[in-house]
Amino acid sequence: MSMLGTLGKVTIGILVAKGVGTMMRSGSSSHGSLLDGLGGLLNGGTNKGGLGGLLGSLGEGSIQQGSTLAIGNNNDFARMFNDAIQGKEPEPTAEQDQQAEILLHAMVSAAKADGKIDEAEQNKILAQFKEASEKDAEMIRQEVEAPLAFQELIKSVPKGMEQQVYLVSLLAIDLDNEAEVRYLERLAKELNISSTVSNEIHDRLGAPLLYA
Repeated sequence: MSMLGTLGKVTIGILVAKGVGTMMRSGSSSHGSLLDGLGGLLNGGTNKGGLGGLLGSLGEGSIQQGSTLAIGNNNDFARMFNDAIQGKEPEPTAEQDQQAEILLHAMVSAAKADGKIDEAEQNKILAQFKEASEKDAEMIRQEVEAPLAFQELIKSVPKGMEQQVYLVSLLAIDLDNEAEVRYLERLAKELNISSTVSNEIHDRLGAPLLYA
């Protein structure tokens, strides 16, 4: 399985652990606007391009004028990410797989922001890999069980992918406890994400803002 395909499965597993899967089946959410927004993205909704399109849009300088991000206006990456979320196996380039690996590490790290990924959450993530090879399933099992390695994550982020890393990290966080808030604040600081950019990304997902 490609790393981009793995990222798609982990994304769904983490969002199911957050309750998005239940909300998508019922068509509504009692969990707030973040899950409503994610449900719309995963179902196509009113958000053109779905979740992949939103991720790719951060590479068009739409938040910081003149910024050029590593993923950039990469329609192929956005399309393949959406396909991966829908359970299709994409055929990414080596560079796209490297980008997907960074985003995967970022998402799983954020899911550990409040301490660790608990057993119930692990099971929901690993359930997405029932039909995957044992090698792929074991790789994800090791990833979710490993201790949080925040500085290693920061060092791995190339110039230009900061906003995408921040966005996928926000996807994995509920922002319902102080540890998660502190994690995002620290991530924003280390990635040089300004309060304005942070608020814009939160707005796009319908998430509570960190900065008034």
